[in-house]
Amino acid sequence: MELINLAGIALLALLIRKLVWCLRWLWCHYHGQETPEPVSFLPRRTGATFEERIRQAREQNEEDS
Repeated sequence: MELINLAGIALLALLIRKLVWCLRWLWCHYHGQETPEPVSFLPRRTGATFEERIRQAREQNEEDS
């Protein structure tokens, strides 16, 4: 029974997050402002691959030492 409750809470949190984004979008649209970014649970991609970020970090460490 606890698993069902946990799933229900997770679903409710997801719906609330979407609702908040929709309200922000309506507010921005009504006031002629830029619309907010879409809601995502995934981190934003910077375009750099994992290997590129490691290489950049190593280069930064070499510059610092």
